Amino acid sequence: MRRALALVSLALVLALAACTGLPTSGYVNPGRGPQVDDTQAFAFVPDGPQEDATPAEIVEGFLRAGSGPADDWATAKMFLASGTKWDPSARVTIDRLADRRATPTADGSGVSVSLSTVATVDASGAYSPSAGSTAQSLSFTLARVDDQWRITSAPDGVVLYEEVFPTVYQSASVVYFDPSWSALVPDVRWFPRPLVASRIATALVDGSPSGWLAGAVRNAFPDELSLVGRSVTLTTGGVAQVQLPRAALALDRTTLDRMQTQLGRSLATAGISDVQMTVEGTPIAASEVSVRVTRVDPTPAVLTTAGVFGALSGDSVEAIPGLSDAVESLEPLSIELEVDRSLAAVRTRQGGIASALADGRTFLLDDRPGLIAPTIDADGAIWSVPSTAPTQVRVTTAEGVPREVGNAWPDASEIVAMRISRDGTRVAAIVTVSGVREVWVAGIQREGGDIDLGAPHVLSLSQQGAFDLAWLDDTTVGVLAGVDGSSTLRELSVGGRGIEATAPDGAISLAAGSTSVRVLDDQGRLYSRRGSSWTLVATDVRVLAAQQGTTS
Repeated sequence: MRRALALVSLALVLALAACTGLPTSGYVNPGRGPQVDDTQAFAFVPDGPQEDATPAEIVEGFLRAGSGPADDWATAKMFLASGTKWDPSARVTIDRLADRRATPTADGSGVSVSLSTVATVDASGAYSPSAGSTAQSLSFTLARVDDQWRITSAPDGVVLYEEVFPTVYQSASVVYFDPSWSALVPDVRWFPRPLVASRIATALVDGSPSGWLAGAVRNAFPDELSLVGRSVTLTTGGVAQVQLPRAALALDRTTLDRMQTQLGRSLATAGISDVQMTVEGTPIAASEVSVRVTRVDPTPAVLTTAGVFGALSGDSVEAIPGLSDAVESLEPLSIELEVDRSLAAVRTRQGGIASALADGRTFLLDDRPGLIAPTIDADGAIWSVPSTAPTQVRVTTAEGVPREVGNAWPDASEIVAMRISRDGTRVAAIVTVSGVREVWVAGIQREGGDIDLGAPHVLSLSQQGAFDLAWLDDTTVGVLAGVDGSSTLRELSVGGRGIEATAPDGAISLAAGSTSVRVLDDQGRLYSRRGSSWTLVATDVRVLAAQQGTTS
């Protein structure tokens, strides 16, 4: 009977998970309403231990109770013997439903659980995919307590089926600044839904950026400042208040405004639209600062089959003053534009990397063999690298002054594509490691005149047929792949899960639009996707230019 009830409960869990899962990619925008520690749209209420349950059933029930984070996983702790230490917030192991098995030991006092792990989330909320379905085994010991089996030793953390995970945990962005304090950089984390607002505030004030991003971003909250309490409270007027110590009153207004900006934008990703920093209940005077937009110009930039380069407007191409002639003279195979369209990075028909400037000048920057398409950073410098030498990334000013990049793509044997995010702090790449194509992202670290990449963070461990990528928004990398004659577009969240969709047949390049995704096919047809539909925008296009943003 207990086993039958468990199966019914699991079926209900999976049905609810399918209905209530949230998207894990997209622009960083406020949600539909405030979400603080005591409010949530849905919560699992898992069963406690059943009378006369076997050791295996106790362990299975304990694992299912990981879906109930209320009151610090109070239900899961009912399966533990008194005095048993277990830290549920240490990690989340995400596994496959069909592969989980609980096997008792020969003497009946232990249970081994085998899993197929698809991803993990660490104590800071950082998400990491696993290679395929990684086999893992968890060991539990049990003892009789008042004639009932209870767990005396359990691995820290919770284990959730991949269908259940996005219903129990919510993705949110802990927002930092770029080194110039001019752009915002989201660091995607996963937190239990009942605790998401408090976990965001704690991560921002008392925590640090994800390891791969540290060194590439800045936090306005001083290291010596700590959150007072561990909760975000909601006033009767609907304002979320975050309590800070008296030391915050000694900070200058610029720092306070930056703190307010980070806190407001971070909590907006949890659905909170109005945030106040307070000291002993009194609001701190602070307001959000202006930041650089990271959207893309709504007008595509293209090179036609007739060799004309400019902004596509209806059926015509409008020249970009000064720049169009310079770009056309280079006979481009690929093009990326700087934010204000005063500079273009070009891979020429001869295979070299060149710059084109709005005053009409051009400079050959890199003529090494086998170079992939270049990309432009926040300083207006152009990055280039040979496909067979991923560690040899070179950064060159628009007028030809080069420097090398340290710690670039270690252990990769090939690099297929590389793009810098529009906030200028991160670079994504398709690389080959041990014969398998993967998608990596790394933070760009600058100190003095040196440029280094941080340790690479894997977005996807297996991307068969991947050949082009683009930053679709601040938290999503789009990857074009061709497999068995079909084109696919994989949208990978930088810090979360991904989705896969079809792309127009014969797709050869990808670029972001202001609210859309753009794809060029091998017949010169340019498509734009809004929602799930692809619309033909233009024909006779040779090159679709990537864009580093817009000035408006």
